Amino acid sequence: MRRLLWLIFLLFWAGVVTAAPPLAVPPALAPPVLYQQVAGGEEEVEVPPKTTLNRLALEKGLQWQVVARHNDMKKPYKLKPGMVIKVNTTHIVPTELGQGLVINLPELMLYHFQGGAYQRRYSLAVGRRSWPTPTGNYRLLNKTINPTWTVPPSIQEEMANAGLEVLEKVPPGPKNPLGAYWMGTSAPGVGIHATNRPWSVGSSVSHGCIRMLPEEIAQLFPQLEVGVPVKIIYRPVKLALTPEGRIYLEALPNIYRQKLDYQAYVEELARLFQLEGLIDWEKVPKILKAREGIAQDITKGPASLKPDTTEAASVRPKPKEIGLSPLQGSEPKLE
Repeated sequence: MRRLLWLIFLLFWAGVVTAAPPLAVPPALAPPVLYQQVAGGEEEVEVPPKTTLNRLALEKGLQWQVVARHNDMKKPYKLKPGMVIKVNTTHIVPTELGQGLVINLPELMLYHFQGGAYQRRYSLAVGRRSWPTPTGNYRLLNKTINPTWTVPPSIQEEMANAGLEVLEKVPPGPKNPLGAYWMGTSAPGVGIHATNRPWSVGSSVSHGCIRMLPEEIAQLFPQLEVGVPVKIIYRPVKLALTPEGRIYLEALPNIYRQKLDYQAYVEELARLFQLEGLIDWEKVPKILKAREGIAQDITKGPASLKPDTTEAASVRPKPKEIGLSPLQGSEPKLE
């Protein structure tokens, strides 16, 4: 019985059941910006063994519903090894930093930059609407492998209210919600970590922390040094003007339900950057309604050659192992 209650609590803690959190102010929209870099593209993926639709989509930086819709898939959305799935990963790169991490909350995506070059992006889980992940300029404070989870008082109270044993610490292992990797940030109580519930990645379900797929954080972890900048933004709409003169628009779900008129926002961006006469406005409403997180060309006139959408990740060597710093000060309080 107690084991059953504990499993129920894990779902509760993951955000399937919403608790009453402390008062939190939803993050404001990021200031208007016109990007220049578009990456990704259309491709066909052969389904490997033992892969779910959700996992395949996350590894491509997409939501599973979008992949299912583009491939005319029907419930129960099961994949078979050898199937060929079409995906479109075209996206606008948020180049607020040339070194470090940029996290766009509505996109549920982390972007890695190194030496002024975009490396790749990673799917995330972020804070739920009632417990949002904060925006701002931060940095990595510490890194550790196989962390111990120090249970925050708020979650201890949830345990007590659920009639469970109140835990103060959870040691490394399969029951630890931090997984095998932890990277603390200077945002109070917020870290980037692995998870023992990879199915939660691609959603806004946490108590503010940022979860990654275990295999993907294992790849990113050795590439980052303590002190690297971390910029967290809230940008449901991205607009780019490429060096080739093409205009791309990408729309994302407004996960924290900020006051936002998508159409008016795009019109204001176009006015601000003097692009009104260069946009095919008939294409815009469909993109804004779908909010698929796929960048599309909205330039007025015939399409030119596709922009260079090759990501550095496709050609870069394997990451070099670097020295890992232990936790600094007290153990992290997160989630």
